[in-house]
Amino acid sequence: MKMVKVLDAKGIVLVSDALNQIILQKLVSAPRSISGLSKELNVPALKVWRRIQRLMKATLIEVSGTEKVGNLEKKLYRATALRYDVPQQFFEPNLHDPDIQAAVGIFAEIQSEVNAILSTFDRHIPKEGDPTDFAFYALMQAFVQVFEKSTTQASIQKMKQKLTNFGNKA
Repeated sequence: MKMVKVLDAKGIVLVSDALNQIILQKLVSAPRSISGLSKELNVPALKVWRRIQRLMKATLIEVSGTEKVGNLEKKLYRATALRYDVPQQFFEPNLHDPDIQAAVGIFAEIQSEVNAILSTFDRHIPKEGDPTDFAFYALMQAFVQVFEKSTTQASIQKMKQKLTNFGNKA
């Protein structure tokens, strides 16, 4: 499991579906079988199976193990990441003002640095405990590491100046 998975176009479509969101949320917290999800969500098992197949094909979930039940083996599924993000280029606006362009660029650099640190937590995700708690722990640790740097403070001051410049023009 990774901390963050950046979605492609197919992943964005799958994650935008309400039932898929619920399935992913359940599979982030703990591995589950199709029959377990079906009962928990009160959705027919065939419908859950189809969703699982699509989510697996898009590498949003994976088989995490098996569970022996009598003579049968149930597959257990889990999410491949604790959080799913949309690539920034999907939302890149066509900005005209150079001060706003510069401020957005600084913001994106800071955000990129936080994400880079966040990705270093991938290999430390604990097998036990709540993965959501760990995800927030990691996010806040990355935030603190980036924002306590003097270079980040200087970048924030530059961004603040660009925003002030724009505000004075408006």
